[in-house]
Amino acid sequence: MEFYGKNDLTLGIFLERYCFRPSYHCPSMFCDTPMVHHIRRFVHGQGCVQIILKELDSPVPGYQHTILTYSWCRICKQVTPVVALSSDSWSMSFAKYLELRFYGHQYTRRANVEPCGHSIHHDYHQYFSYNQMVASFSYSPIRLLEVCVPFPKIYIKRQAPLKLSILQDLKDFFQKVSQVYLAVDERLASLKTDTFSKTREEKMEDIFAQKEMEEGEFKNWIEKMQARLMSSSIETPQQLQSVFESLIAKKQSLCEMLQAWNNRLQDLFQQEKGRKRPSVPPSPGRMRQGEDSKISAMDASPRNVSPGLQNGEKEDRFLTTLSSQSSTNSTHLQLPTPPEVLSDQLIGGPSEADTTSSSEDVFDGHLLGSTDSQVKEKSTMKAIFANLLPGNSYNPIPFPFDPDKHYLMYEHERVPIAVCEKEPSSIIAFALSCKEYKNALDELSKVSLRNTTEEVLQASSTLDSRPKSSSPVRLPEIAGGPSRAAEAEPQPPKKASGVLSFFRGTGGKSPDLSSQKKETLRGADSAYYQVGQMGKEGTENQGIEPQDEIDGGETQKKQLANPHVELQFSDANAKFYCRLYYAGEFHKMREVILGSSEEDFIRSLSHSLPWQARGGKSGAAFYVTEDDRFILKQMPRLEVQSFLDFAPHYFTYITNAVQQKRPTALAKILGVYRIGYKNSQNNTEKKLDLLVMENLFYGRKMAQVFDLKGSLRNRNVKTDTGKESCDVVLLDENLLKMVRDNPLYIRSHCKAVLRASIHSDSHFLSSHLIIDYSLLVGRDDTSNELVVGIIDYIRTFTWDKKLEMVVKSSGILGGQGKMPTVVSPELYRTRFCEAMDKYFLMVPDHWTGLGLNC
Repeated sequence: MEFYGKNDLTLGIFLERYCFRPSYHCPSMFCDTPMVHHIRRFVHGQGCVQIILKELDSPVPGYQHTILTYSWCRICKQVTPVVALSSDSWSMSFAKYLELRFYGHQYTRRANVEPCGHSIHHDYHQYFSYNQMVASFSYSPIRLLEVCVPFPKIYIKRQAPLKLSILQDLKDFFQKVSQVYLAVDERLASLKTDTFSKTREEKMEDIFAQKEMEEGEFKNWIEKMQARLMSSSIETPQQLQSVFESLIAKKQSLCEMLQAWNNRLQDLFQQEKGRKRPSVPPSPGRMRQGEDSKISAMDASPRNVSPGLQNGEKEDRFLTTLSSQSSTNSTHLQLPTPPEVLSDQLIGGPSEADTTSSSEDVFDGHLLGSTDSQVKEKSTMKAIFANLLPGNSYNPIPFPFDPDKHYLMYEHERVPIAVCEKEPSSIIAFALSCKEYKNALDELSKVSLRNTTEEVLQASSTLDSRPKSSSPVRLPEIAGGPSRAAEAEPQPPKKASGVLSFFRGTGGKSPDLSSQKKETLRGADSAYYQVGQMGKEGTENQGIEPQDEIDGGETQKKQLANPHVELQFSDANAKFYCRLYYAGEFHKMREVILGSSEEDFIRSLSHSLPWQARGGKSGAAFYVTEDDRFILKQMPRLEVQSFLDFAPHYFTYITNAVQQKRPTALAKILGVYRIGYKNSQNNTEKKLDLLVMENLFYGRKMAQVFDLKGSLRNRNVKTDTGKESCDVVLLDENLLKMVRDNPLYIRSHCKAVLRASIHSDSHFLSSHLIIDYSLLVGRDDTSNELVVGIIDYIRTFTWDKKLEMVVKSSGILGGQGKMPTVVSPELYRTRFCEAMDKYFLMVPDHWTGLGLNC
């Protein structure tokens, strides 16, 4: 505004034209509210001049056609005399008047009986009245906010455990080691040694000596770690993290040792009774030397280093690497055999050759629709039968850890992970950490390359011409792993692994529940790779009906193109699986968007806590990682299917946005998984579809959080007055009520970035029929920032959403004529962009006029 020039007018003209003229109405074509009920604000720099109109019951006597003025100090409550507005004041530049109100804070009243000393322009309310109308001008400082969209790169701050917590964990582990080997000692002492031959007694002495050696090596390692932690040799976060992960590996070694001792002791009990324990099928994924390894275990000399502790001299490996943990040491220890399998063996159950024909799916109690009571009944009956058997007198030593904590025995490719049933993210972290996942990624990459060459088509036609065209396609097996052709004489895989299998066979869609049982791998005792559904050979062994198979090369082509990976793993008490949707694509995208390593991502997922998102309506379960970096959200089955259709476009959009440094408000999704487990010890089981996304508020303390869709239909959360904090997620109507008195002001360049991001993202989403997304907004008072991000952009405009739109639009369910939340993708995008544009007021860097932007 140029003083007395462009865009300027006098104070008197402004009052008469925009305050006291009865015919003046709000310039917004959608607003019918009288001006007396409006609040107008002029904003400049860090301040705001607010104008409020009020109508009196009657005009001031004698001054009906005169503009009067007076002021009131809001601090000391003094009031200036009421005087008529002079002609000089009427002719004063309105731009100059605003400048004084904004920046004349040093001016005070000159003539005053009782000195006030407060700023006449900042601390005083100035009133102008004409007839029955009064206009109040007041100044107030504003909080100018920056807008923070999601960063292109996601960085993970490695949070090492506290030294005190590690010391306490080592102390507890020492007690558990003592507990385990005390129980072993009691079992050995209970044997009737008077019936043993001399040779047998010598072997028992060797066993006692080996037990002492193993226990001593565990305790020596613990004491050594405690001494180093108490000294100053271990101080850095990397060293503390390495010690913590070494401790997890030691706990896994203890579980391996305990299982080996249970097998060994049961052999001794069986031999004492003159019976040999029935042979147990080779446990999956363990490195053994055939069935004779159990005998060699008993013949082990006490002078030999305990197999599980051969790397005792590598106790300092936490200073170098943890990728080769204790699982590479054992040559005769087995993965614990679940009680159900052992019971079936003892009562003459199916042998290894025909286990697939009657084996139950890993998650039969859940995936096949069994109730919890049915699962418990089945487990109980098996336990009763096993206990009634005459030769089953040995009671195995239980694991010393909590029933829901699993230190699965396998070779770590990246990070040692302890799986906890209460922390679903730990199952995902375990899957991402194992070597089979890395091998699966390599195979997916090879298949993708092969599919782009003509050799793939020739290979497909060759496969079609073979007699067994539906036989499973064999990808390279784990080193030394068994093959189906040699199954008549099974040879266990040489690689130590708790991962049972990796296969891709449902086309990325929800598998038919009736086929889950049929797709169980033979005896669940192999560590080989298989692509697609089981072929004719699998049909014969597993009872798959011929109509479930699809003949011809098209099946092979579809199988090879399947981008999902499924891993299964277990210990003595529980079985787990994890399906990694679009494993290769997500891995490549994380390489682009992660500013930290994949190992840090796995460590972050290794621990999580339930998270209560108050104010939401979906009812989905939420979890947040212990470091607060990522959020896991449960996905309904329809959303999973919607994402599978939408995902390829999403990968391209996000990757291009990061590489081209184009701002986007989409909160990044780093993985979608289906996890499940079944614990036979405590009869618990669960299955979840989970989405892992970045926490937009990572490292921040939010004063308020809003979930905004641009709709006013049922978008209000009832809260206690004055208690609207980040504990409750507020909605659109809550925001509108708040900004009426405390608007959200953002800078012009922030508004430009926000507008461009929202328009670009919403256009992308609407082009793929995505609706029902929302803008999550958090106000960080510490940094004066509005942290924003678009979330819930999974749901497509399917038939159920169309039906919901029709019903709500009809008014049958109420809504007071407001537009429903669910509308067509293009209409949803238009409404969303317009609403977000109005919710946040821009502090302009140029003249926008005196008209009201309602």
